Amino acid sequence: MISMQDIADRLGVSRSTVSLVLSGKAGSRVSEDVKKKVFETARELNYHVNEVARSLRTGSSRLISVIVTDISNEFFGRLTLHIQEAAKQAGYLVLTINTNEDPREFEEMVRVLLSKKVDGIIAVPPPGGEETVETIRSMGVPVVTVDRPAKDTDFVGIDNYAASRAAIESMIKDGFRSISLVALDLDIAPLNQRRDAYVDTMKAHGLDEYVDIRLIPFGKEAETDFIETLSGLRTVDAVYFTSRRAFTQTMAHVVWVGMSIPDSQCLFCFDDIRPYLNALSDVRFVEQPVKEIGRKSFELLQAQMQGAQGTGNYLYPTQIITKRKS
Repeated sequence: MISMQDIADRLGVSRSTVSLVLSGKAGSRVSEDVKKKVFETARELNYHVNEVARSLRTGSSRLISVIVTDISNEFFGRLTLHIQEAAKQAGYLVLTINTNEDPREFEEMVRVLLSKKVDGIIAVPPPGGEETVETIRSMGVPVVTVDRPAKDTDFVGIDNYAASRAAIESMIKDGFRSISLVALDLDIAPLNQRRDAYVDTMKAHGLDEYVDIRLIPFGKEAETDFIETLSGLRTVDAVYFTSRRAFTQTMAHVVWVGMSIPDSQCLFCFDDIRPYLNALSDVRFVEQPVKEIGRKSFELLQAQMQGAQGTGNYLYPTQIITKRKS
């Protein structure tokens, strides 16, 4: 394997000079002519950084991991993209892992990551994953959680209860009364907070009789299990979906059984469903600032990797996007 010393010997300069140039730290200490020759020789000799050696020398792998629960969910896909962009700018490689909401998978993957000496982890903990987050912290590895908080851990996300309450309030203000809720059958804090806000808001407006919660299984597309769960939804004024996954699974069922959606019915989803805006009469969604959340989570992780202590929770505002077909 070609080393920096090989490049130095070829050019008749010191190894430290080559190291400064290839690391981008040479500044004015090395002439532009020498810099040019170093880069040209590195390409000619097909030089590549020995990451293992550098890791042993610096104590840093320049590798972080992003662990999400459902990579097929557009929110988590975009979140990962923005974290990767921020990490790349800072010189870090990102390893993305999907746990499919399985705490055992989360625990196993974290064990592997810790053995690989990753510099830090940004995680969306699955249900029951709090102990695994604590394990990361106890090992002294920087960690930030996104979307779902964990005890004594930096967190970036939104106020799910407030955002969900605002969504229900907006529908009631527009004259909708019989509003049903459709959610994945998962015990996850954000989904629970959105459901609780729905119930509390309906009751606060004297609409107790219309409180209607429908639970659908996670990860099952267009199956007969949906028929009983979703029957009767065509007769209500509006349907509130507490996640994009709940919405897309329901739409898959609608297509499967050939159902039609009344033009007067409002469909409101917690998370971005822009592809459906022109296909339905009244569709609305809560938009999360995913770019800001992703970049902030890496910012907090990087601060920890540079020696800073945890700084707490960061909650970003959401907005309601509405599209009505004329």
